[in-house]
Amino acid sequence: MSKMLKKTIILLLLLTAVLQLPAAAVGTNFPDVKPDDWFAENVNELVKLGIINGKDDGLFHPNDIMKRGEFMKMLMIAGEHLYSTTPSKGIHWAENYWNALNEAGVLEVVETNSNNAQVSYPLIPLKFAELEKPVTRYEMAYMINRVVYLVYYENQMELADTKDSFANHIADYDSMNPAYRGSVEQVYMKGILTGYEDTSFRGDNQLTRAEATTVILRLLYGSRRQKQNWVTEKEYEVDPTFTSFAFQYRTLTNAQRRQMLFGNPNKTYFTSATDAKGYMVTISIPIWKLNESTGQKYSSSAYITVHKLVEKEVKAIFNEIYNSPERFPIKSIGGARYTDTLRHSWGCAIDINPNENYYINYRTGATVGSFCYKNGSSPYCITPNSSVVKAFAKYGWGWGGQGWSTAADYMHFSILASGG
Repeated sequence: MSKMLKKTIILLLLLTAVLQLPAAAVGTNFPDVKPDDWFAENVNELVKLGIINGKDDGLFHPNDIMKRGEFMKMLMIAGEHLYSTTPSKGIHWAENYWNALNEAGVLEVVETNSNNAQVSYPLIPLKFAELEKPVTRYEMAYMINRVVYLVYYENQMELADTKDSFANHIADYDSMNPAYRGSVEQVYMKGILTGYEDTSFRGDNQLTRAEATTVILRLLYGSRRQKQNWVTEKEYEVDPTFTSFAFQYRTLTNAQRRQMLFGNPNKTYFTSATDAKGYMVTISIPIWKLNESTGQKYSSSAYITVHKLVEKEVKAIFNEIYNSPERFPIKSIGGARYTDTLRHSWGCAIDINPNENYYINYRTGATVGSFCYKNGSSPYCITPNSSVVKAFAKYGWGWGGQGWSTAADYMHFSILASGG
């Protein structure tokens, strides 16, 4: 059963259950929401689904600014099966919603530190004052984007014309905060967000409660999204005969994932090779090497250490890359390492040609490596439509070069659809 079909069934069950209640119980009538208000139908639908409600005075307050905690509640419920087993510390009424989103990776910001190790932190800290702050349009775009790809596992979008530019469709694109640009691009192309009348996004603006209802309904229902004629959906071939751990990972609970990866539902990463003993395997993979003097490619092999759960799919991925007409050359490659606490320390991430496919931090401008396909023509550069990206995607692995909003990592692939 597809994710979209399961989501639709769950929503229909929720709606059916709510419609069986007395009219007063669903609270769809607010004195400050008139039948002809542009947001009236949105409010009523989300109230029926239990995703939003009125305030203590019996009013909806459509023009009030949406707080971060309120928006997290809406996202968590819209995330269908999201939940958290983390005990509440009594920090904030929305703490359980924060926990559920955080554990699903919706709030995760991934960066590389000065020691070239991947680290993560939540976009919004779990503090009372932070959850009481208004949610900005940038933050909304970031969280919506993460739900789309980490919870719904929808395909990414791209410009239909490679010569087109987002600046042709978003008026303030060039002045947009680079840390959020990737998220805004995706939710715009998905038709979940739209700009103001002048087509600007204005990411630092705050979100009203009425605006939030529109966004959530577009997230839930594909028919509500604003179709864009300048975009197309990325579609990669999937091997129907092969069940990769990357695809299986998407169907598991966090406890199940950790039990399979680490043998402990409360463990989140390996700290050393000794700690990972029995879980890692070193495998040989076929690769193409490049004679830089003559420009000729020749067959070779490389060794890489990965988690035993992904051994078969990693071999399949590199067989695909090796047998592709592109014959993509691999200069250097890395797998498991224990300086990280994220996917590399799981043995579920791979870096390819790190010097020629750099990591860039949009917030600080810091880079690891020298260049990528966007500013260089090295034969070692990985491009979005390359055999490398397609081979990883075929088995459910994501590419860091598609961007994590705060950063892009063109060398990096992982079992997460986001490439994080």
